[in-house]
Parts: sequence; structure tokens; C-alpha cells
Amino acid sequence: FRGPSGPSAVPRPGSRLWLPRQGAMKALTKIRKGIAGDGVEEETARAVEPEMKISIVRVKAQPRKHKVISYGYRKLVDGEVPEMYRFQYLPDPDLPEDLHPGVIPAGFSACVPVDQDMVYFHTREGDTGPEYQVVYTQPDPAGGDIPAHSMVLEWTNDVDAIWVEALQQLEDNAGLSEEALNFLDADPLWLFGIADPATQRALEKTAVVPMLRCMGHRPCIEEWFSYLNADEQGDAPFRWVVESFAEVELPEPWTSFKGVGSVVCYLNNETNETTWKHPFYDYFAQLLNHCRRSTNEEHIKLRINRFLWSYEAESQTDVQSQMPLVSPKYVKILAEILECELVTEPFMVRTLKTFLKAFSQMYHDGELDTQEVIYCLDIVKNERAKASVAKQLGIDDVDIDDLGGQGQMYCVECLHTEANVAHLYCPECGDSLCLNCFEKLHAKGHRATHEPNHFILCVMCKVMPAKLQCTYTRGKYCSDCYHRKHAKTLPKFLDLKPLKIDYKRSAKLEREEKARKEGKQLESPLTIIDPEAKETFSKPAPLETTLGEKWHAFYDLRGVKYYYNFETQESMRRPQDDLVIQEEPEDTAFAAQRKEILMKMALSKEPRLMPQWEEGKERERSKGILDDF
Repeated sequence: FRGPSGPSAVPRPGSRLWLPRQGAMKALTKIRKGIAGDGVEEETARAVEPEMKISIVRVKAQPRKHKVISYGYRKLVDGEVPEMYRFQYLPDPDLPEDLHPGVIPAGFSACVPVDQDMVYFHTREGDTGPEYQVVYTQPDPAGGDIPAHSMVLEWTNDVDAIWVEALQQLEDNAGLSEEALNFLDADPLWLFGIADPATQRALEKTAVVPMLRCMGHRPCIEEWFSYLNADEQGDAPFRWVVESFAEVELPEPWTSFKGVGSVVCYLNNETNETTWKHPFYDYFAQLLNHCRRSTNEEHIKLRINRFLWSYEAESQTDVQSQMPLVSPKYVKILAEILECELVTEPFMVRTLKTFLKAFSQMYHDGELDTQEVIYCLDIVKNERAKASVAKQLGIDDVDIDDLGGQGQMYCVECLHTEANVAHLYCPECGDSLCLNCFEKLHAKGHRATHEPNHFILCVMCKVMPAKLQCTYTRGKYCSDCYHRKHAKTLPKFLDLKPLKIDYKRSAKLEREEKARKEGKQLESPLTIIDPEAKETFSKPAPLETTLGEKWHAFYDLRGVKYYYNFETQESMRRPQDDLVIQEEPEDTAFAAQRKEILMKMALSKEPRLMPQWEEGKERERSKGILDDF
């Protein structure tokens, strides 16, 4: 039914299809085959580029039954549709002279019903023009997994040849009815809806209005990338923009549905307006273009601003289930923004938690400054350099027998022995002692109330007592390790000075002084509970936790501390043992007394009046009842 513009083509005897004359594509293929053979130079010199002729699609007087699965897209070269993708067709069979131009889309899919099944027709972009494929599957009547007939023709650029082959196989093997075969005996571009005014209008609309395709139940991320004219590889750093666009909720009164051609349509329920354009399309398209033009620091600043804005919006809508800002969920998001790998870089978690607090404060005070982002990137870089240096340094092997050297503390009682290293300092005695000597001297008398300060070993050498605490990492180091090793890994642009660890401070004397000033009774050291543990019913996280560097401390909505592992995605709690309420032993004397009271109440003829219950008053009431008896 299709031929080049000009005289009608001559029908082929015994065929159901009117074949076109040899078109431009066949001529071009013939020339290329000649060039690939012998005498390349001679054939090339004689080859003349053929005149491209636009074919005409003939219509057939029968109802349209096609169903468009996907409209595809128009192939453009320098802003124009190539001639091999063009054709002409008759929108109205009654007006044979009224030819309209048409375009063969790439990625087009449609089907037509034949008896109880469907014949599918697909197009794609080829090297020399559009390519076509025909698929038909007839299921097993008995319900088996193997179909009764299956036909999948390979891709080719000759639409007439593939359709002739498809009709021949359907007629010979598919067992279709004569009515179905007569229906299929038509030009495939007309039969499957390419030469249809509705399809051509939709293709023209795609050049002006963006179109979101949806081949499944919901649009996938690749379809959202295509909707924003973004490339998954080239625009990988801006993937968050596409994901945010896919997750954003439609504003009132808009709703969405899947329309003809697997295109997502948006309906305004107030005006009944239907469009392919998402209500927020312009905003996210401009956001994507802004990210492409921005520097890396400006892009990170934009992501952090939007991340904090989203957190504030979620907090207002769902207060009950909103997690604190410093939580594993938001640490992961910030790590993704700053390109930190928490599984292999667990040392970055503490820095990221500090960043979250700082960014939150800046966000509430005003907009984030790009210079602050630059500082944060430098800190991340220095943290990695510090970790790398620490791994290279390692822990030096120290001879335990040779414990001399500057900064070491020795026991004042056992200087004559070899194992004379002190383990603690008693502020009230003013002496450095080992554990054995401290227990001997403080076993009896007033000295039994002394509270010693145990020496903290240096986190690097594990031998010398720590005398300095880093204000950047909060680690404790001896003087030699801090100045010779650790100080070299600190950020150079920060003026960091360590804190001196004072072992001479007496916690007991400070409590007594504070109690005297406040006029309170001094509590026993065993009954004093850490304020953090008292409020949260959990143990404070030590700096050098025994859980390892992969476990990190956080607080939930109730302020209760828990630990999270970013590698295994596990969380755990460690409740404080002294806050667990133990069951009190039964008071046998009180139980017998209560039993006697109940027996007398049962034998009494007085009115049984139950007093008002008050918590903790049971013993007082029982004593009063016994006195009455």
C-alpha cells in the first residue's frame, strides 16, 4: 500500500500486499554493498547519491483497532527529521489528494488484535534509518508454558519485507481466521497507527511539551531522567534532583494517571485540564540547570540547604516519628553529599555529626556560606590524611621491661622492684601508686575513703600515661606522641591547642566543696549517678569504647542512647546496671502481719469501708489497723 510519490506501484501476483517500487533505502544499501566488494575505487567513483523519495502510505477502508503502547520519539539531525524517517499519508480516504506529512518515530510500540491474541509492531533507531520488528505469540490452548505458536522477526530496515514475511508465517502456521488475515492485509504504518493523525499530533506535541513515559506500574528512574532531558552518566552528580522530582507529591488539586501511549497525564480536578507537564516540572528543570552551571562547593551548599529544608518540613508534618537531626539516617545523607564512605571510613562519623549541628545552626541563623562548605571539605580531606598517617605509623613495639623515659610515672612505695610503674594517683595522699600498693595502704581507716585518679594510657603508644587531650579529636596522648606524631595530622588552618589532663584534681573534695556552698548533704560516691545516665537511663559513650570504631553513639526521640553500625545496619542499647530496679526480698514479718489483718477484717462485723488508695501508704495504714484492734 505504500510507494514512492508518483505513479501507483504494480501489485505482485499471489501476494496480499501491494509492494512499493525500489526506494531510496534499497538503492543506498546496494551502493554500500558494491563499495564493500571488489573494485572499491571504481564502484565508488561511479556511485551517485540517489534521490531520496518520500513514500506514501495508503489507507484501507476498515476500522482502526490499534493500541499505542509507546509513542517513542522523533529522530532529529541538526534540528530536522531525516528524509528516511518521513512519509506521506491520507488522513481521510475520501480525499485522495489531501496528503499529510508524517514522521516514523523511534521507540514506537503498538499492537492490533487478531482473533484472541495480539500482533506487536516495534520501531527503533538504526544506522541507516528506522528499523522494524514484528512479534506474535499464540498461547497454548491447554494452558501450558510453551506457546502454540511464536514468531519474533529480527530487526530490519525494510518494513515491507518484514511485513510480507510476517503475513506469510501467520497465514501458514498461526491458524488465523480469514477475517483476521484480511484485516492484517494493510500497510503496517497505517495498521499500527503510525500513519494516524492522533499519533502524529502526539509526536509534534513532544517537541514542545515534555512527556513522561511509564512502561510499568510506576515510572522508573531512567524514565524520570529522560523526562528532564538528563543523562544518567553525564548527570550522575545531580541524580538527587531527579530522585527528588520523582518523590515529590503533587499539589492540590492535581492528580496523575497513565494515558494513551504509556504517557503519564496530569489532571487538574478543579478546571478539568489535562496536560503532560508536571506541575513542578519547571522548578526541577531550572534546579538541574543551576546545578550544572554551579561549582562543586555551590552544588554541595545547595544540597545541604535543600536537605535541611526537607528535614524541617518533615518535622512539621510528622512530629511523632521524626528522628533527631543527628541520627544515622541523616548522617548517611550528609555522607553522600560530601562523598564519604561510612563503611570504609568510620572515623568520619564523628566529624559528620559535628557538621550536622553546625549546618543546622547556620541554617536557622541564615543561609549557609560557601566558604563554610570549603572549610568542611578541607576538614574531610584532613581527616582522611590523618587516618592514612595513623595507619602508616601503626603502634610501635615497646619493650615492656624497659619502661624508663621522660613522662613515665612510678610508684613511690615499690621503687626497689622491677614492676614499679604507677597506675594511679591519689590526690589526697599526693602520691603515685601501683594497684597493689594502693590497695594495701587504703584498705583501712580514713584512707579507705580516698578516691584515686587512674592514669589513662596514651592511645598511640599504649605505654606512657596520657597527659594531653586533643581538642579536635578528643583523643588522649602522652606528650611525646602528641607533639611528634598526632599534631602533624591536625588541620593546619586551625589554631588547635591541647588540654592538659590534671590528675591532681580530687573529685571527692570538689563534691564536698560544692555541697557546702549549696547547703546540701553530701552523698556517698556509690549513690552518685552520672547526670547523663540518670536522665537517659543509658551508659554514656566512652571515648575509647570497647565496641570498636564501627559502632557509633546516637540518641533516639526519648533521649535514650543507642549504638549503630553503618556496615551491618544494626543498632543496640547498653542499659546501665545500677539503674535496673531489682526486686526487693520479701518481708516475712510484714507478710504474716498482713495475713493477720485480713483474717480480722473478715471476722469483723463493722462496715467494710475501703480507704482511698495512696501510693506508698500501705504500711502506714496496716499499722493503724493493728493499733485499732
